[in-house]
Amino acid sequence: MPAKLKAAGNPSKGFFIRMITRDISLTDCMLDLLDNSVDGINRLKHGVSNGNGNASRYTGFDVKIKFAERSFSISDNCGGIPIKIAQEYAFRFGRPDDVIEDSGQSIGLYGIGMKRAMFKMGKGINLVTSTGQESFSLDIDVDKWRDREPETDWDFDLTDVKRSGTDVAAGTTITIHKLYPGIKRDFETPAFAIDMNHTVERDYAFILQQGLEIRVNDKKAKPIMPSFRESELIAPMKITKKIGDVNIEISAGLATPPPEDESSDANLPDMDVYGWYVVCNDRVVVTADKTALSGWGTPGVGMWHPQYYGFLGVARFDSHSPDLLPWKTTKRDVDPSSTIYKTALLMMKEASAKFIEYTNKRKVELKKAREIERAAPTKSVLQVARRDTMKLPIIATGGMTRICYNKPTADVEAVAKALGMRNASPRAVGIRTFDYVKEKEVE
Repeated sequence: MPAKLKAAGNPSKGFFIRMITRDISLTDCMLDLLDNSVDGINRLKHGVSNGNGNASRYTGFDVKIKFAERSFSISDNCGGIPIKIAQEYAFRFGRPDDVIEDSGQSIGLYGIGMKRAMFKMGKGINLVTSTGQESFSLDIDVDKWRDREPETDWDFDLTDVKRSGTDVAAGTTITIHKLYPGIKRDFETPAFAIDMNHTVERDYAFILQQGLEIRVNDKKAKPIMPSFRESELIAPMKITKKIGDVNIEISAGLATPPPEDESSDANLPDMDVYGWYVVCNDRVVVTADKTALSGWGTPGVGMWHPQYYGFLGVARFDSHSPDLLPWKTTKRDVDPSSTIYKTALLMMKEASAKFIEYTNKRKVELKKAREIERAAPTKSVLQVARRDTMKLPIIATGGMTRICYNKPTADVEAVAKALGMRNASPRAVGIRTFDYVKEKEVE
């Protein structure tokens, strides 16, 4: 019988590298490496976060990220990579079906993050890792690895392997040099370091709150936690639901009083703070969303408007199995087709609609509403009490009529000047003109 002919179906290394790195930002690649450090801690802890911001879960662990025009490095003391895991899947392009399940509450997802990040930045890669008992090194010259024959050889060589009695401190250090020109330019830009630090403070807020210390170019990151106003008269909702192996927690309410000027061109500070946040296994993957992704502009919920400035919602998903969570591979977006997310979205939309209803009513008793809102102290989402419904000030709407109209900007400014109200909001000018006419013309 003649031998069967086969057509090669394996991808080329060069094509594969280009494809896995082209659609992810440099910042997200760096966060992928940070995720690996956190997963190293979870391997040691063998457990799931208790979901209440346990301040000691990551205490004693730290990650240092450094970058400049010539190199990038990330080093941690987060447990290292065991030799068995390195041999079987840590350096494979994609997580195999029979992966070793020992990492507890993982934020690693498909097994491409570390490789994608390294190949994105440069052509020279060095990794040194130790569990405290065993250690190894890995050096990759990307050009040589890509051109190595046979083309089907995708393996990496481990060096300096010590299976016991290592003197290398526990942890992992990855250094990348021979940076690509675009990466160099980003690292040379002062604003990049500022933005990176802010991203870490926001996206790792729940993890930083539990004791992990992260430094970006020697600057210590401080958690930026979502916070709500809570008092006897005003408080966010906070409900939980379990679907299979996924725990869902939805919190939503007022973070700061809505603005006086609700016009579409109003100058509102911190607008990028408000909206919906989505958190998977304590990793923030969506921030301050005001689109249909979180229900805005869909049936039952209006399009986002400056009137809703001050609204904050947090949808948290936790699971031992990260593939059950509604996030995408970049961990910077949500999969809207996820059944888990669709269930949460219904609760999110109800919360948004409740807040919209309140902002419409509060206009008739604005002074009272503001007094209650401002008097309520701010509390972290981890500290607010569980509550089935959002508690908002009760507004008596009887006997009140709302007046709303548009006038040329130049005319509004002229009227404001005549009334001695320079720099006042259009809304304030409108109220003053009504009061002026009432005083002068109504007995």
